[in-house]
Amino acid sequence: MQRFNGKRVLVTGSGRGIGAAIARRFALEGASVYLTSRSQEELSSKCNELRSLTSDVRFAALDLTDSDAAAKLAKDVERSWGGLDILVTNAGAAPQGNFLELEDEDWAAGFGLKLFANLRVIKRTWTMLREARGHLVMIGGGTARMPERHLSLVSAVNGGIAALSKSIAEQGLQDSVHVNLVQPGTIQTSRRKKLIEKLAAQEGIDYDKYLIDLTQRLKISRLGEPGDVAEVVVFLATEEARWIHGAIVDIDGGQNKSV
Repeated sequence: MQRFNGKRVLVTGSGRGIGAAIARRFALEGASVYLTSRSQEELSSKCNELRSLTSDVRFAALDLTDSDAAAKLAKDVERSWGGLDILVTNAGAAPQGNFLELEDEDWAAGFGLKLFANLRVIKRTWTMLREARGHLVMIGGGTARMPERHLSLVSAVNGGIAALSKSIAEQGLQDSVHVNLVQPGTIQTSRRKKLIEKLAAQEGIDYDKYLIDLTQRLKISRLGEPGDVAEVVVFLATEEARWIHGAIVDIDGGQNKSV
């Protein structure tokens, strides 16, 4: 299908992992895609890949924690395309560890990127989304519902994003911007792999054995892949999904057992 022909899509944190998978999924359906992350090298490589799938792929290597980065990004999107139809806020990598291990600067960095930086991008692009009657899909994390001891900062940030998404969705109702939040569970990204390697070493067991044990502890059939998240994000950016508004959608293979 080519559901996104003529649609303009911005994905933050799209150099690798979940963000890159989301950008690729939109490109497969003909969207014009704008990527951004800190790494010029990652973005250049990803853009070369996506240009074989769609005609218009752009990127900007930016540190979104810089106070003026969101404004620069929004200005370039508007100059390039004249507007924006879909925004996916995926940027964010908070330091891992329990609250005793993390320093004050870790907390500032974690909230600074995943919550505040994405919020600035939303604010700076909101007028374009409003004019297009567009779609916003925010990416949080399953630890908002199921906080983890060794991910205390990540859990706190994701909890804040969940609450923030509800208030942004309320504004979206007034401005005809379609807003939802996706909360991935345990997804096999490069950062998750590093955490699993660390935990496996702490327990003195093999990485592959730890993966099997982890899957059994979580009571799921397998760990998630970035593509699993991308499929749901793309659906939430369609007109068919517009009656789903202000929702918090868990993509976790059944990891969250709460009602």
